[in-house]
Order: sequence, then C-alpha cells, then structure tokens
Amino acid sequence: MLQNFRFALRVLAKSPGFSLIAILTLALGIGANTAIFTVANALLLRPLPYADPDRLMVLSGATFDAAGGWGRLSLPFFEVIRDHNRSYSNVAACIYEWFSLTGHGDPEQISAARATWRFFDTLGVHPIVGRTFSEEEDRAGGKAVILVSSKLAARLFGDAAKALGQNLTLDGRDYSVIGVLPPSFVFGLFGGERDIWAPRVSEMNAVTPARVALGGAYFNLIGRLRPGVSIQQAAAELEVLYRQYQSARPSNFDATRNLHMRVATLQSELVTNVRPTLLVLCAAVGLVLLIACANVANLLLSRAVGRRQEFSIRTALGASRGTLIGQLLTESLLLAAVSGALGVAIGYAGTRILPLLHYDYEGLPMGQISMDFRILAFAILISLASGMLFGLAPALQISRTDVNTGLREESRGSFGNRGRNRARSALVVAQVALSMVLLIASGLLIRSFLRLRNASPGFDPSNLLTMQINLPPARYADAARSIAFYRDVIQNVENLPGVDGVAVSTAIPTNATHSTPVLFEGQPAVVLGQRPIVDIQQINADYARVMRIPLLGGRMFDEHDDVRAPKVALVNQTAVRRFWPNENPIGKRVWIGTMKDSFEVAGVIGNTKNNGPAAATEPEVFMPLAQMVSPYVSLTVRATGDPHGLVSAVRAGIASADPDQPVTGVQTMEEFMETQSSQTRFTMALLGVFAGVALILAVVGIYGVIAYSVAQRTQELGIRIALGAGRRDILRLVISGGLGLTLGGIAIGLAASIAATRLMASLLFETSATDPIAFLASSALFVGVALTASYIPARRATRIDPTRALRAE
Repeated sequence: MLQNFRFALRVLAKSPGFSLIAILTLALGIGANTAIFTVANALLLRPLPYADPDRLMVLSGATFDAAGGWGRLSLPFFEVIRDHNRSYSNVAACIYEWFSLTGHGDPEQISAARATWRFFDTLGVHPIVGRTFSEEEDRAGGKAVILVSSKLAARLFGDAAKALGQNLTLDGRDYSVIGVLPPSFVFGLFGGERDIWAPRVSEMNAVTPARVALGGAYFNLIGRLRPGVSIQQAAAELEVLYRQYQSARPSNFDATRNLHMRVATLQSELVTNVRPTLLVLCAAVGLVLLIACANVANLLLSRAVGRRQEFSIRTALGASRGTLIGQLLTESLLLAAVSGALGVAIGYAGTRILPLLHYDYEGLPMGQISMDFRILAFAILISLASGMLFGLAPALQISRTDVNTGLREESRGSFGNRGRNRARSALVVAQVALSMVLLIASGLLIRSFLRLRNASPGFDPSNLLTMQINLPPARYADAARSIAFYRDVIQNVENLPGVDGVAVSTAIPTNATHSTPVLFEGQPAVVLGQRPIVDIQQINADYARVMRIPLLGGRMFDEHDDVRAPKVALVNQTAVRRFWPNENPIGKRVWIGTMKDSFEVAGVIGNTKNNGPAAATEPEVFMPLAQMVSPYVSLTVRATGDPHGLVSAVRAGIASADPDQPVTGVQTMEEFMETQSSQTRFTMALLGVFAGVALILAVVGIYGVIAYSVAQRTQELGIRIALGAGRRDILRLVISGGLGLTLGGIAIGLAASIAATRLMASLLFETSATDPIAFLASSALFVGVALTASYIPARRATRIDPTRALRAE
C-alpha cells in the first residue's frame, strides 16, 4: 500500500493539469454535499439542546379530516392531562406573548412567552443564575416574576449576575427577575429566542381568562415520556383522556369539536415545514456528486491512452490484474482524499454564504449552522465512496491489457478503443440524464417562483409601510381608551406630508392571525365546536381604501359604525361562494365565536391572500375595530412616495398619542411579502446553482468525448477529406456523435424527471410537476449547449491536413 501510495503521488504530480481539473471537479460535488448535509444535520439530525430530547413530545389535536393541520390544545384539557396521565413524568403548557418595556430608555416591545411552572423542568433546562418558577407563582394572584434571556440581561444590566433581583416594568407593572436562561436556549416552536418568560399562561394579553376557561385552543403542550412508554401508548392514553374531558365538560369549545389526538417528538415537529425542502436539496447535491464522479471517470479513461504501454510493460513483467486495479484505485482514492479536504473547505464557505440568501428556518437561523464531527465523518465517507465510484470502472476497463497489442507502437488507435469509447459514451449519457433531472427541477421551481411573485395578492402592496402595536392591558383596560388611542394615532399620521391614508387592522392581508367558529345565516345551527373555523379581522373604516381592496357589493364601514351602532360586518368573495352561493349576502347575519349578538353583512370585498401568498384564499369576516376592539393591531400607512422616509415621522405620531407606547416590525409590505416567499427563493437559488454546476460538468463531458473521438479518428477524417468530404460533411459527422449522446441522455433524463419531480410537488405554486414548458425548455437548453460543446472539436476536425494525418500513421 505504501509503495502504491508513493507511486500514485508521482503519477499525479507528473500530470498537474489533469490532477487539478479532477480535484476541482470532485471538490465541487463533495463541497455541495457537505454544505447541504451541514444544514440537514443541524435541522434534522442534531439532537435538540435539551436533556434526553428523544423523550420530549408535542401533544396536539385536529378534527378528524385534519384539513386544518395539527393545532394547539386548551388549558382546561391540559389540566386534565397533567392530573390524570400515566405516560409523562412532566407535562407543561406555553404560549408566546409580548410585553411593553419602559424605564430603560425609549419604550420597546419585548418578545416574550408564558409557561406553566414545570415547563423548564420538562425540557431539562436550568438557568445559569437564579431559579425557575414555583407552583405558587404559577397560580392566579401569584408574584410578578420573570426569567430573562442572557442577551437581554447583558443589554439591560451588564451581565447575568447583576440581573438577578432587578425589576422590569412591563405593561406598566413591575416584575422581579428570578433567573437568567442559558445563551443557547431557544424554544423552536416559537420561531426564535424569547427575551422574557413569565408564569400564568391564562393571563396572556391577547385573550381574556374567560375565553381560556371556555376551552380555547391557544396553547402548545409538551411532555416528557416516562422510560419504557412508547409514543403509541402515550397517544392512545391521550385519546382516552380527551373522551373523558368531552364527557366532563361538554359545553367547552374544544369538547364539541371531536378532535383526534396526536403525540409526536419535538424534533419532528420543528422540522415538519423544512424537511421536504432539505430532502429535495440533498437529492440534488447527490446528483451533482454522481455527475462529478462520471466526469472524473471520463478523465481517467482519457488519460489511459497515454499510459497504455506502462500497463502493458507491467503486465509483461508479471503484474496481475489485481495489482493494476489496486494501483489505479490508490490513485483514485488519493484524488478523492485531496478533493475531500478541499470539498470540506468549500462546504464550510457554503454554510457562510447561505445566510446571504436571507432565509431563516423559523426554529434555527441559518447563521447558527456550524460543522461538527458528523460533518467531517460524512465528508470522509463520501470522499472514499466517490474515489471507489469514479475509480473502479476505469480501473476494470484499463486493466484489461492485451500485452502484444499494447507493446506495438502502431497500436496507438487500437488499445481498447472500442471498449473505452463505449464506457466514455455511457458515462456522458448518464451525466446528461442526471443533469436533466436537476435542470428540470430547477426550471419547475423558477416557474413556480415567478408565478408566486406575479400572483395578485388581492391588494396593492406598493408604497405601504406597516408596523405592529400591542397595547398593554394595564394602561388600556377599557375599549374606550383603546379606541381613543387609535383615533389619535390615525389623525396624527394622516396629517403627515406624504401620507395618503392609514389603516388599522388586527392582521395584514397575507398573514391572518385570528380565527374562530362562525355561523352563517342559513347554515345548520350546530354547536360552537362544529361550526366552520373562519379567519376574522377587525379593521378601521379606511382599511379597504388604503389597501386598495375593491368593494364588490354593499358598502364599506364608516365613522358611524361604532359601539353604539348596530353590529355590521364585511365578508370576502370566498365566504359568499362557500356559504351563500347564488344568494345576495347583503343583510345576511353571522354569529362570531361566543358572542351572543349577530353581525349584519353590510358589504362584500375582494379576496386577498389571507394565509400566505401560496395558499388559497379562505373565508374571512371583517368587523369594525370600534365595535370589537383588539389590543394587538397592525398600523399600515399608504405613502405617496418611498415609505421608508416616513418611519421616523410615523413613530413620532404614535409617540404623540402615547409616549410610552412602542412599535415593532417596522417594514414595508413588499419586504414582508419577500420574507414570506423566502423558502421558495432559497430552494430555487440553491437548486439553480446545482443545476448550473451539473450542466457545466455535463457539457465538459460531452466536449471531452467528442474531442477525444476526433483525436482518435484523425486518420479516418484525413482520408474522408482527401476523398472529397467537405467542411459541412465533417461538421455533420462529428456533431452528430455529440448530439446522439445528448439526445440519449435527454430521453433517459426526461423519463427519470417525470418520476422524480413528483416528489417536489408540495414545493410548487400553481405549477404542475410535469409542466411541459419546463421540460421542453430544459431539453432545448441542453441541446443548444451540447451543440456548442460539439461544434468546437468539430471545427477543429475540419482543419485536419490529410497529408500530415496519413503520414503520422
């Protein structure tokens, strides 16, 4: 082995050009695989930073058709699970929250969460200083205590130790800091780090305790399985507990919905949305590596021409075929080892470039992805596998040496030509086929992304500036004060130069945040839990004009639709088509949630993409903000020019109404919509890069085969020219060889793509997995570049001097 290694070093050093091309080609494939595996490892494989993470479960429920996906559960049902289950050592509930922080410079909105007192024990997370909540602090009327993140403690107090015992004024109430959480702690179900954790989940700002007690499904439930208990056993027990809960509290909202229970690991819940994307990207980089291996194998077969006498002499001196194969595989593995080292460096660079694509997976920002021992082990494994893959076939082919033929000088063109040419052609066809799969997949995503970008959201997002306002309940305990604040803010901002209108709503159009059971007049009067869940939104009178959403019938809200006026509502087109087809909806009534009074439909407005740009529009009901006040709203300003120039003035207008009121999420509507499409853009960009690399490698392979063929057929082409073959005849002859390989690879690639692209159907928007335009465009592109790759050596063939070609033989 040592002798083979030393000889391999000399051989590779003797051909630096060949070695450099082979190493770079393979390093690209290994680097791409390493980068994507680093992401997959961080999101799919790396254990969560909790104690025994494989025993951490998420408890969720859904209706039996599961049309709305798996969702949160209620606090009353959580209490039943906590008190009567036998599957979990700990069970906890949590919900995200927002607090307004004052007393530390300008007022600001702080991301927060509420959790039951055993939440951190369930996760196995301990503060770096201080303690977690006690049972007494989690009861109604308990002390106002909080845990803070290390980042917030450092920003406000200098370090964690100094934070302990300090008071923070949140929503006008003083809270005592009893602990500081570790810097690495992030609870992924909330999409990122929360700076403050408070007890008493029933006291959240957004929902009244009465609605919580009625069984509103607002809470994430997690549990730690006892040793020896399976997920299936835990799920079966959860079903039994739910049936008992239904019997004990039949009037509760969630007891009437007839839910189906599910228990899943926390790890699987965190990666549900990102898993399809990563699997597609892993498959893509795997194809890139296979193409790279085929390319290097072709290079090895080409170099074999120059080493034909070496193998013949070694065979004549007694070297066995196994010895030759061993030597050739040593050279291949050495190439793979060097390529692997360079590939790890490329992969590391790739993980640093990924954040520039501005895509953050909600549970783990791309900037936090790092390499570990698994990545190095993976890189070593694929390097060795690649060395065997691209080295074995050429080694077997080259080692079939005919000593007599190989030693004859005149055998230049006959040394295994036919066999090697078939092998080289087969490798090129495979490269083209694999590249076609990537190219078509990339084309489908590009078409999907363009359709997503060009799809009308139902409103005009240009020149809109949006931000969130969360009113602290301590200062805005009654509806009249909240309405007065919104009125003052609207008046202050509308009077600013460059402002064309101000909208106040509980959500922005593409991001519905509130839904509730709604009974539409004429539908069966079923119990609350069996009514359809519909998006609802509270808006001010100018909302539709500012958003430029058309009125299709009836009237818009006006300033007279206040708390003293009859309750009215607007509905969108989808609601009319689903619940009142072929009927006039104006004057119909709707019953929203648990409210006893009904709302009369005053008008119908156009559909907006209320659940994301790629999702179908759902039924939606709008109520006047003055009749149903919410402490959480989005303020949207229509500017006459660039909305960025209004940020400071709008902030000042809000401060004039309440100097202690912070705002968050300041961005233009177009920026917000770009963020919503970031996963599609991320996948499209990476797959496009991989398809481009694959296309280049395949074209290089085609060029290499044609150029090699021209070199081997110099005598034949010289004779043809001497007998009168014209330039066009030679071009047609040579190009047809490259075109034949290309068309063969395209045919195989098209067949493979029909099956493969179906696996990525969930990533496509209004684009079929067998979209004919993507298939035809990819085929045409490949034919075009293949013709170019074949034309260069074909043109060289037309310049052969027949006299010199014949004399050389």
